[in-house]
Amino acid sequence: MCVRKQRVVNRSPALLPSQAGDVSRAAATARYLFFAPWPVQSGSGVNNVVVGLSEAMRDEYQPAIVVTGWKQPPPGQLWIKLPSPSFGLRSFAGFLLTLLPNLVRLRRITQGAIAVNPHYFGPEVFPLALLRRVRILPKLILSTHGADVSAIRASSWFDRNLYSWICRTADLVVACSHSLASEVKQISPQANVVAIWNGISSPPLQLGKRPIPEPYLVSIAAFVEKKGHDVLLRAFQQAIRTVPDLRLILIGGKGPELPAIEKTVEELGLRDRVELILDLPHEAVWNWLSHAECFVHAPREEPFGLAVLEAALVRTPVVTTDVGGIGEYLTDDVDGLSCPPDDSERFADLILRTLRDTPAARKRADAFFEKAANFTWDAAWAAYKRAAKLIA
Repeated sequence: MCVRKQRVVNRSPALLPSQAGDVSRAAATARYLFFAPWPVQSGSGVNNVVVGLSEAMRDEYQPAIVVTGWKQPPPGQLWIKLPSPSFGLRSFAGFLLTLLPNLVRLRRITQGAIAVNPHYFGPEVFPLALLRRVRILPKLILSTHGADVSAIRASSWFDRNLYSWICRTADLVVACSHSLASEVKQISPQANVVAIWNGISSPPLQLGKRPIPEPYLVSIAAFVEKKGHDVLLRAFQQAIRTVPDLRLILIGGKGPELPAIEKTVEELGLRDRVELILDLPHEAVWNWLSHAECFVHAPREEPFGLAVLEAALVRTPVVTTDVGGIGEYLTDDVDGLSCPPDDSERFADLILRTLRDTPAARKRADAFFEKAANFTWDAAWAAYKRAAKLIA
């Protein structure tokens, strides 16, 4: 087994046009504030959502990022540490000590903004909700992405109820799929929740040469339990009995399941057929994706699945599990092939079906490409504006 680590290049988006000297967009005067618990940089997941939306709105608003976590952001992104008001005497007392100073700072930061839009939020955004409740904050739009909701579901009674109140107080809660919107509604039934699909960025105009000569499958997913890498590896073990020269490329950021994945590779005797690539820059991911025989994704949960649609944009055939938001845009046997989660035998059959019948796989990939081309950040931003009733 080969584990390859790539150097991560920090390409933090310059989201303050006035600092970047972008005079061509001088008409974009009202600020739109993104809040995130970490410094935002181009890459994947929530980062791509913030970057994509910020690019789509630039002709109307001036996007800016405010980081609420403990890691210092790069120049051009604001920083305010927002502790979570967790239940417990010491932690809650510490939160109260910082509450008033943070309310003052947040009021100053948000003055003149058209909207405040936390992404991947939790109880730490309570001060924003409190300011909105007393109407000294612009519109509060909350964006959920999946793991944040799962964390709240597994948290304490105190955190769940505080999260529910925050959602009810916001003008709008945006979920990236109808499936995820239903989960938020279960936690906060009175919240104004809407589903807005993410956009996807276009692949590079020029893609590189095929990275390896052997036929290969590629998976792009964080190394966490819900992504089902164990199921995928067992399916791959079955598939190579029929296609012995096939390889599997697993691309993702270092996550808590990585040691377990490496152990499973060893136990299944796949050391020479599986390659793990860690922290690959997103522009390099496209090359692996575009030359693969098939994109494979076996999650147990998936709020949206950006990588599935990225595979569609480079016309790579898709085999996936039908969970969460994926079934909202992928039609089985039309756009790709799908099956229920945790069924490695069925998943292996779908892989082999894709490899054996290239014309049918190509037809599905072409159909999926036509559908995926409609998932733009301009469309996502237009949906945000309509749902939040924003006026440029």
